[in-house]
Formats: sequence, C-alpha cells, structure tokens
Amino acid sequence: MVKLFVAGLLLLAVAGAGAAMADDDCDVPLGQWQPREAVQAMAQARGWQVDRLRIDDGCYQIRGIDETGRPFKAKIDPATLAIVKIKHRTRSGGHRHERAPSVTTEAAEPLAPVSPKSLFDRSKLPKATVN
Repeated sequence: MVKLFVAGLLLLAVAGAGAAMADDDCDVPLGQWQPREAVQAMAQARGWQVDRLRIDDGCYQIRGIDETGRPFKAKIDPATLAIVKIKHRTRSGGHRHERAPSVTTEAAEPLAPVSPKSLFDRSKLPKATVN
C-alpha cells in the first residue's frame, strides 16, 4: 500500500514538472531582446498584417491577419523571434460573407395552417422539395 502511495506521488511530481516545462511564457533577459522593429520585419517577411504588437508574459504578442487572411494571435520569443505559440481565430460579426442558396418561389407550395396533432402524426411521411 505504501509503495503504491509513493509511486503515485512520484508520478504526480513528474507530471507537474512536465506541465511547468510546457509553459508558453518567455524568460529572456531584457538585454537579449530584439527591438520591436525586428518583430515587425519578421511579421512582414511572413506575410502577416500586424494589427497589434505588445508584450505579454515576457514574450512579444502579435495580433493580426496571416498570409491566408485568417486572424491570429502569436507569442514570439523576444531573443530569437521564434514562434512560441500561435492561435488562429475565426472571424465573427459579418467578416465572413457566405452566399446563401437561392430559393425559388415558383415551385414552392403555399403554406397551410398546421395543427399540433399533425406535427407528430407518424402515419404520414414527411414531404420535402429539393431544387
């Protein structure tokens, strides 16, 4: 029983150390940081449009639009300018325009009043028209 308990504690300690190593914070002394202009140049070289450049958790954070037109947020290592973490976001609020399928009213039948009993009538098959 004691061996099982000790093994469990050891497993938790190792798992906790792994979680700490997976952190996306940057720990770089200020003397080794690249200037903001270098970050802007790196982003332009990748084809990114930078909307916002700030510092977060010791990393540079870029919000913008990537080379394919998708919005993203990226954490950049301030010394090497390597991407530490990147998330692509979906656009919302009218940014994405999709064309709705056209509906013709010629083939459509006029709507008849529906009683609640007919909605659950299993003796009739549902009726649908596909154009």
